Order: sequence, then C-alpha cells, then structure tokens
Amino acid sequence: MIGKHIKGKSFRGLLNYLFGKDGARQIGGNMEGTNPRELAAEFGISRRLNPKVSRAVYHASLSLAHKESLDDETWDEIAQKYLQAMGFDMNQYVVVRHTDRTHEHIHIAASRIQLDGTTVSDSWDDRRSEAVIRKLEQEYNLQSVQPSWEKDKHSPTTGERRHIARTGEESVRVRLQRSLDQATNDHPTMPELIERCLRPASPTQQQGINVRVGYTRMGKVKGISYQLDGVAFSGTHLGKAYTFPGLQKHRGVNYSPKRDDKRIQKLMEQAVENPTLTVPPKQDDKRTKKLIEQTVENTVSSVFQTNSLSIPEPTNWEQIRLNLSQQYNLPNSLLTELYEKGWLYASLAGQAIFVERTLDDLPTLAKQLEPTGNFTAIPLNSETAKNGSFWIATDPTVKRAVLLSDPIEVLSVIALESAVDKEKRKPTLYWSVGDSEQLPLEFLRAIDTVVIAFKDNEKIEDLIAEILAELPQAKQVSPGEAGWNGMLTNNHLQPNQSRIPELQNWEL
Repeated sequence: MIGKHIKGKSFRGLLNYLFGKDGARQIGGNMEGTNPRELAAEFGISRRLNPKVSRAVYHASLSLAHKESLDDETWDEIAQKYLQAMGFDMNQYVVVRHTDRTHEHIHIAASRIQLDGTTVSDSWDDRRSEAVIRKLEQEYNLQSVQPSWEKDKHSPTTGERRHIARTGEESVRVRLQRSLDQATNDHPTMPELIERCLRPASPTQQQGINVRVGYTRMGKVKGISYQLDGVAFSGTHLGKAYTFPGLQKHRGVNYSPKRDDKRIQKLMEQAVENPTLTVPPKQDDKRTKKLIEQTVENTVSSVFQTNSLSIPEPTNWEQIRLNLSQQYNLPNSLLTELYEKGWLYASLAGQAIFVERTLDDLPTLAKQLEPTGNFTAIPLNSETAKNGSFWIATDPTVKRAVLLSDPIEVLSVIALESAVDKEKRKPTLYWSVGDSEQLPLEFLRAIDTVVIAFKDNEKIEDLIAEILAELPQAKQVSPGEAGWNGMLTNNHLQPNQSRIPELQNWEL
C-alpha cells in the first residue's frame, strides 16, 4: 500500500477536488455533510477553535497495488486506524473513494485541529506514516512497498550500472547514499552528521565526505551538497531524503538554527583548512573548479559559472534551436528571444538547457532536456531553490496565470496563444510546476484567473489537489496525455489549420 499526505489551508478547495472526480463517493468519516459546501461549513467549526493554525487541512491518500481490492467498509476501517495511529483521535474527517485510476485508492480530508482546540503534531509524520502503513499491510495482508524516501533515491544511471558490471565497484553516488544512511541511523544532530561524514568510513578510505551547507545572505540554509573522491553531488541529485530538509524529514536528523549554524560553519571552515579532507583537483579541472567556486550573482552570465554541467557553448546553439524547432515545432523567433535573454541555451554536450528563476529573476536551477523529452535538474547553487521555476510573463501587470508541466509545455502554450488576437489576450504568467513548493502562492492568490493545465498522468493527481487546496479560484484544463505540444504539432500537421505566426518581437 502506498500512502501520501500533505497539509493545506483550504477545506473547500480540497473537497471540491475530491468530490469533483467522476465516480467519487463518500464512504466514511464522522461528519454529517454530504457535499463540499456542507462539509466545508462543518470543518469551519474546528478551524474556529484555533484560528492561529494556518495549515489546518490534512489530506492523505492511500492506494493499493494493482489487482488488489477492498470493499468500502474495509477501506473505511483502514482510514480510521490510519488516522488514529497518526494522532487524529478527536478530529473531524471524511473518507472519499475514487475510481478514476486502475488501482484502488481513497482520500482522507481531516482537520488538524482537535475538538479540544489542540493541534495534531506533524513531527516526523512521514516516517510515522510509513510505519503505520507497514503495520496495516500486515494486518490486512496487503502488498508491501518500499518507503517513499527509499523510492525517491535516484537510481543508478546506465553508465553507473556498466561501471559496476565492469569493475565490481559501487558508483560514488551509491556509496554516498549508503554512507549517509548509515550515518543517520540514530538520528544525529546536523553538526554530528557532518562530523561523521568528514571521518573516513574505513581504513582503506583516505578521505571522508566533504559536506557543504549553503547559506543565503540573510543567514538561512539554502541547501546541502556532498563530495567524495573528487565527485560532487547536490542533495537533490542523490534523492529527496538527502536534501537539507529531507535529512530532517526522512532520515530524522535534528537541526536547530540557533544551536547548530555556528558549529556547521566552523566544521566547513576546518574542512577547507585541512587538505586531507578535500581532494586536490586535476590539472585539467582547474578552470572548472574556479567556475564552481565563484559565487552566484543575480545576473544571467553568472548562472553559467556555478556548475560545469551548465556552461554554455554558443557554437552548439544553432543546432539546438533547429532541433527544438523541428522536433517540438516551436517558433524560431521565440527560441531566439529566450536565448538572447539567457533563459535558454546550449550546453557543452549539445543539449538544451532551460534556466529556472525566482519571480525576482534570480536563477535557481537549470533543466536539461533529454532526448526522451524528460528533464534532468542541474542545481546552480549547492541545492535547488524551492521558489524558482521556468516561467515567462507577457506583461509586468499579470492578470492571469497558467500552470504547466514543463518548459516545453510553457513554450507550446505561448506559441498556441500567439495566434489569438493581441487585443483579446490577457497579460499572462506561464509557470512550469514540478511540485507545489515551487509555486509563488502569495502572488497567485492575488490573481483572479489561475488555470491548471497539466498533461494527463497519474503522478499529477495529488499535485492538483495540493494546488486547489491552496488556490481555490483555480480552474482545470486538460490537453490530454499528448500535452499542449501535441496540439501544437497537430496544428503544424493539419494543412487547413492556421499557422503559428513567426513574431519578430515577442513581449516577454
């Protein structure tokens, strides 16, 4: 059984989503209401008991493996036991069953505020949820699946698998993951973890893991990275459990800024001063090392100096532009405009790189377009910033926002909408979304028209629910599995369809 859970702010937004699915039905709970309006009004009773709690909404989904099945009564019983084990023993809740997927699953909407006004603790709730699910699997003889933080480990690449087959040695990434798993078994503090990493893991290992924690100018942690045998990985590249918040959430590492920050910075200074803790660069890598060490400034040129994987190669650009135009039918003039702004460029390896930014135009991440059409994240700092994305606005005074699956979808919708009369087009922000933490929620809450326009796939269901819970004014529009780029391609293939104009002055 697979379990997911999130916290939100809008009961009505979540309930609208849960009851809006075809075939959705209420199968349990402890509430009188039978529709979103009635239930939201009931949830308001507990919210008023503790109005200081901003995220009072608890949304959990429980899914069975394919070919497994339970009746409504058993599902309701499982939902009750799950909530009680998670600390919801005096809370309002409702259970809704969905039938829109090939696997059976239910959704639970609950109030985190108990009827005595106290709030259910969310401390280590991911680990507690996994433990509860393992117990329920045994009790009801359900198929067991690996914990989410294990599943989120980035799998070995083809090159890494070949290396293991050829040499019998684990890749650096796998060794880092295994070492970090061992070092966090007893839930150390963050400084204790860094100290353990710095020590060689065995007599045959000359050096330990060099851990770097990045801080913003305001003194807040922005990410973590690891280096072993001269090879560096950000926490994101190792997997969700190895990011700075992931170490706390999934591995139980204890961190208190007041208690730990000075000690962390001192440990990093010692690692820099002690040559035995770092691997000297090869002669050929001096230029790369210099680029990596340069600090990130709020300019496009500096984006390309923070990670050797994202260094631009101008001589490759024309081929990249041609590929994007031919394979994805994107207008050449639009691609050229993005290239000139520094939001899209060609890498040394000849791949398209899209730059993610904050709303203040601070670069946060590079997204490399793979031949498969998927994207690989390349951090520009030690760790991915959560509030950045690949985005484009057609006017500084945005009146409409469209949330899309990836950069190609963003450009496809812009190209499709360019055929609409300019006078009828609203100033729009096109924003690609990988997870809800990338959303500029305060900005979007002030916009009347928000459109969720993701490609259809099973992975986005929970993401859409999260967004609707935070932005109840949002509406859904689906282009199907082919996405908006599929529509754009069909537009080019149909001789009777109006062609997408090659505008010379894209106002972005």
